[in-house]
Amino acid sequence: MLAQAHTPVASITQATLDQYRDQYGQSPICTKDELTLWSCETGKRVFSLCSSQTATRTTGYLQYRASSAGKVTFTYPATKVPPLGLFKYDSYPNGNASIEFTNKGYHYSLVDQLRDRSSIVVSTPGASEKETEITCGPNQTLQVNYTMRLMHDFGVWADD
Repeated sequence: MLAQAHTPVASITQATLDQYRDQYGQSPICTKDELTLWSCETGKRVFSLCSSQTATRTTGYLQYRASSAGKVTFTYPATKVPPLGLFKYDSYPNGNASIEFTNKGYHYSLVDQLRDRSSIVVSTPGASEKETEITCGPNQTLQVNYTMRLMHDFGVWADD
């Protein structure tokens, strides 16, 4: 996928949570005061991207969490810190979006396709670089204008 090189338009930079609050579901592993920006449930496993409701480059946080049988088993980053330098968000001309991060050599991509299922792609470190893809249902919350505003305000938008 080729990233679209642009700065967000006013409909994104001026989006408010009140305008888009009903677009966000609630993940069982994000708290009630957090936004669930992306979530994938597969059997007993849940993967979610949880966020503070507001953002700047130095305040707020993003956390990717994974759980099994209701217990959180992985959190990135381990503490709630601003995501600048930890995550990268991309928006594509076809309406798809993704957010990526690397932890201990493993590369994670949360891919949100506008017209198809979402997925998590994990690449292993090293020369063999194997990819594992977990297919999810449709999410379409990485394309919501307020999510895009958060990514821009956090400074993780690919063109920032």
